[in-house]
Amino acid sequence: MGILLIQYSILSIIVVLSSIRISACVDEFTKRTKIGGAFIAGVLLAGITSLPELITSLSSTILLNNADLAVGDILGSNAFNIFILAVGNLVFVRFRLFNWTKRLNVKTNLMSTLIYGLILLNFYGMMTYRVGHIGLTSVIIFFLYYINIRLVTNGEDGEHLDPKVTCRLRTLVFRFTLSAIMIVIVSLSISVVTDKIAQITGIGSSFTGAMFLGVATSLPEMASLVSLVRLKNYDLAVGNIVGSNLFNFVIIALADIFYLSGSIFEFLDLSNRMLVFVGLLESILLTYMLLRKEVRNLLLYVLPSFMIIGIYFYYLLLSLNNG
Repeated sequence: MGILLIQYSILSIIVVLSSIRISACVDEFTKRTKIGGAFIAGVLLAGITSLPELITSLSSTILLNNADLAVGDILGSNAFNIFILAVGNLVFVRFRLFNWTKRLNVKTNLMSTLIYGLILLNFYGMMTYRVGHIGLTSVIIFFLYYINIRLVTNGEDGEHLDPKVTCRLRTLVFRFTLSAIMIVIVSLSISVVTDKIAQITGIGSSFTGAMFLGVATSLPEMASLVSLVRLKNYDLAVGNIVGSNLFNFVIIALADIFYLSGSIFEFLDLSNRMLVFVGLLESILLTYMLLRKEVRNLLLYVLPSFMIIGIYFYYLLLSLNNG
């Protein structure tokens, strides 16, 4: 067990370092090109930082045939992502991150909130329809993500070029690609190590997915948040988290395609169901934080972040007691 934890820690560190490199590349990319920041944050960077979730969830489904681990990874990662954002908002409270975010992030987060609602309907047998072996919820997720890409693409103009940026675009693409490949390789290893931890400890796969796998695969978002805030790219920092959560739902839909035993939403255990409620509450609070006007009062500004942190820790407490 000790060796597995050491392996888990080393792999997690590699993911963090690769994510920091990607964040720096993306920040420079926004200054080097005319592509809009919302598109880069919500689609490009979100997709890259969600590569660990993509690899681990698909490998858990295809190689390990473990639907609970795959879904627990995504739901746990989404809940942890918003928790990260809440903590980051407190750590960097002097910057007032949410006073700098654009409205396009609100639309993206509303999509995620709606998907949580659809998953809840599955609990009560109201969304059990299938297209072949694929759940109707997965089909709707793909459609919502397509709509979000259209909104982000058409919702803003490109950024102005920064004449001070001298790094060649080819060099940026090379660094970006190399870091992405590293994340893919390490993510495969993390999913295998986490599955072994679940078997040795006897803890349920969904809870292990939410804790070890969900946290590890959320490290890119955490590293990117810190890196982008330090670069004073606040909207990109928030947009990456929001976009990653929506992209993570697409990963569940992809896993549903490869899970041939039925719709993946029919196999949600108690821990995963708890995560849906946790994620929904967090997402609603995040929507409020994104929608509200500029807040000057410190207490009012930080209150939603404390509520999100409280919800997440309450979930952990309940999971440990039920385990």
